[in-house]
Amino acid sequence: MQPWQCIALIILTIAVFFYASYLDDIKQTAESSLVALVEEKPSSSDEATESEKNTSTTWAEISLILNSDIVDDYALSFHQESLDSEKFHSSLFEELNKSPIAKDLILRPFTSELLEGNEIEILSSLISIRPRSSGSMEIICKGHSTRAANLLSELIIRNYNRLITLESSDSPLPTSLIEKLEKFRKLETQMEDLKIIIQEEINGTPEESVEVMAIRSEIMQLDDDINQFKEHLLRIDEIHKEQLDPKEFLHIPPIRDFSNVSQLADILDQLKSMRLDNSLNEFTRNQVEKNILENSKELEKQVVTAIDEMKTAVAGLLQQKKELQQAAFDHISESNLASTKGKNLEKFNKIKQIVLEAKKQYEDANLQWLSCKSSYRLYREAN
Repeated sequence: MQPWQCIALIILTIAVFFYASYLDDIKQTAESSLVALVEEKPSSSDEATESEKNTSTTWAEISLILNSDIVDDYALSFHQESLDSEKFHSSLFEELNKSPIAKDLILRPFTSELLEGNEIEILSSLISIRPRSSGSMEIICKGHSTRAANLLSELIIRNYNRLITLESSDSPLPTSLIEKLEKFRKLETQMEDLKIIIQEEINGTPEESVEVMAIRSEIMQLDDDINQFKEHLLRIDEIHKEQLDPKEFLHIPPIRDFSNVSQLADILDQLKSMRLDNSLNEFTRNQVEKNILENSKELEKQVVTAIDEMKTAVAGLLQQKKELQQAAFDHISESNLASTKGKNLEKFNKIKQIVLEAKKQYEDANLQWLSCKSSYRLYREAN
């Protein structure tokens, strides 16, 4: 390693350490501010005000302002979608669950046995959004008291900034982006499924490349493994339905060879043989019965786990086969595809264009959202 590379690595390590410390400080500061708001005792004038509010239909309100440097309509639209999203409301509720005192302060006045389980919906109803100017909007936080509304506003600021920071392109926050991503993925899945069908239709043509033939060879091996597992699973189903002797499970190789199944079965046989010995005293017989019960339970547990492992293995093999079939399609030459005629290929070509367009729409919208995330400010309105 060159000297400059060592220096760069040291600098990078120090930077990562300070960044992690910075994030930890931010988290601790946010948490302490939340606790302070909950534990803060209102003054006598505040108590009087809150008493009036609690005995009237007037709600306490705290306003937050979100400003965006981008004045185009899409900027505030994205932020409003995010603040109105189920993901954001769920995040607020998860944060409240960590602090029973805060949860009680914000939600208890509006909950009852009839509304139990609808806390997220209640929480979302305490938040409303309205436009303020071309580049600004107001988030109104309602509460049964000023302290409750103030606490809710703190939760919103903290969680919104955190979600914006942690968000990825694979799991966006704005609803419209989620819909575009889901549309793209659904179409992409249809296209990938068609790849499997088409490559099976072309299977075995003389024009196949060496790469395609090698992939098909792997697929054939996978088919053999899958069929073997299927036979074992069918036998398991047969034993279960016909209520055969549970020992039949031990004749199935993946079960017999799993963990310590064979050893447990041998021990169990030995214990059952000991039980037949009439010369055993009462204490020894009780110990034998106790061990038979314990080993039977453990053996049953191991058999169930072995069956689950087989199901998982089959699912994994099927996924591998699917990926190989798609890879086989990707290696089919354009000329070979051009010579193939069929409704599936025609459908594939149409969907392919739609997928490309859906992908472009999502990527363009995501780029707009990225610019919005780096040019906003969310703060409490000064009184």
